[in-house]
Amino acid sequence: MTPSTRFLWPGLALWLSLSGCSAFAADLPDIAQEAHPHEAGASTENPSTEANASDTQHSDTAVYKYVCPMHPQIVRDHEGTCPICGMALVKQLFDASESAQEVHVKGGASADGSLRQTFAVRTAEVQRTTLWKYIETFGKVVPDETQVVHIHPRASGWISDLSVRSNGDFVKKGALLYRIYSPEIVSAQQDFLQALQSQRKLGNSAKSILESARVRLSLLGVDDQTIQVLQRKRRVMEQIPVYAPQSGYVSEMAVQNGMYIQPQTELMSLIGLNSVWVEAEVLPLQQAWVKQGLTVEVATDAYPGQTRESRIDYLYPTADPVLQALKVRIPLQNTDEQRFKPNMLVDVTIYGGPKHSVLAIPMEAVIQDGTQSRVVMEQPNGGYRVAEIVTGMETRNWVEVLSGLKAGERIVTSGQFLIDSESQIQSNLKRMAGSSDSGAANHAHAH
Repeated sequence: MTPSTRFLWPGLALWLSLSGCSAFAADLPDIAQEAHPHEAGASTENPSTEANASDTQHSDTAVYKYVCPMHPQIVRDHEGTCPICGMALVKQLFDASESAQEVHVKGGASADGSLRQTFAVRTAEVQRTTLWKYIETFGKVVPDETQVVHIHPRASGWISDLSVRSNGDFVKKGALLYRIYSPEIVSAQQDFLQALQSQRKLGNSAKSILESARVRLSLLGVDDQTIQVLQRKRRVMEQIPVYAPQSGYVSEMAVQNGMYIQPQTELMSLIGLNSVWVEAEVLPLQQAWVKQGLTVEVATDAYPGQTRESRIDYLYPTADPVLQALKVRIPLQNTDEQRFKPNMLVDVTIYGGPKHSVLAIPMEAVIQDGTQSRVVMEQPNGGYRVAEIVTGMETRNWVEVLSGLKAGERIVTSGQFLIDSESQIQSNLKRMAGSSDSGAANHAHAH
């Protein structure tokens, strides 16, 4: 059995025992023996002599180390626990001269595929194909800012007859919001009534004075209907009614009956929900092709099986400082029962065009550790090699490969994590062995 194969079996046994397959793991030595029949000319009459020769052959390079089953990068010279997960370290025999980048499976196990089938090792070919740009993300419903009206008084005064009780109340357009007593508005009414009398006496020569008085009342927040009542009754109204300029839900209410209010006081806001916005997040790898006008589907769990179609109409100029996600805006018509409410979370699907002749692999083949992306490549000689790759667009279950692979190569899509763990252990061992050799050489030179 080669050193690399000897190293692979303990890792497989450990993995199986952790997965609840201890009975099968116990049979691994027999499987290993079957997978590596004696070569031609080898002696089979004295197994103990052969074993002693093998031990002597590897005594210079074989070392025992203690490895974490869950975090293979944790390798120690003595017993202990993993500083990451707290699991007990497992003793394993390694060959320090073995390549840190390749784990071989040789002999009959590789040739007949029994090992691959036993441990569910599957491979796929790197190929060029067409990927459709497609993003599944989430979004948040927010008010359409063009449908938000802020209510401010036009003159200072005291409020009364407030018809709105709390945030969330629905108000129809033209409904009474409150009444206000304002000395400034009372004075403007008196000027308007005097202008009416002047017009009756002076005729058209006083028409401009009357119009100026009317405009002043309008600028102070008196609506046309109230001005007509004033003109008809010719009597000053102490309490001037203020009506809702649009239908909507009350928000940010900050007033109560009897309060003194001024023009800078925001009394409340009215939010119309006949149209809303959906703000969706797009992650960095998907931002390159996102643009205005792309078709979007919006769905909510509140109405299963129903989707609303729209298009992206705006890309915000700044990204999220933590996730680096780009925010896009999607307008939605909401006239039917106003199903989409502000702050509701929705599922968003963004559709783009095709990207042709893309080098792609199944997404399940990619190993990501937060700093790099890797795959396990199948070698022509039956071994496996861990290779770093650079990925691009992700769509459905496929990912674009920008560098690190070529068309026609084969990569592992199932079982690659075990092989990658073995490779990391060998890499750590090689570095430690190199450090030990360097220290020994320096010590000998000193003497």
